[in-house]
Amino acid sequence: MVVKRSLRAGQSGQLGPPSPATSAAARCPLCGRELVAGPSTDLHHPVPRSLGGRDVVPMHRICHQKIHSVFTESELASTFHDWNALRRHPAIADFVRWVARKPPEYYDRSRSTNARRGR
Repeated sequence: MVVKRSLRAGQSGQLGPPSPATSAAARCPLCGRELVAGPSTDLHHPVPRSLGGRDVVPMHRICHQKIHSVFTESELASTFHDWNALRRHPAIADFVRWVARKPPEYYDRSRSTNARRGR
């Protein structure tokens, strides 16, 4: 299911719950790098909204994209809603090692989403 990205952190007119404040000391729950307010930060539902999730967590846009390029919504809801389980997955562990060397504002589009979904 393709959904228009309407929960971008820091945008005016944002739909959904208010974004949590992103302080200078805030860290991405996946990669641990510092979060910088602006277009490099997204809001992520650990349990997808379509499957009953309500909580939102600010994280890097590239980390958010990687999670959704690797896992389906049902996989996220059943197994990978826990950060430790996510980090133990081989594809995510490789990604975290790679992205740890990038600056906090870095973003590069993940190209494996459509391949994973069979398009």
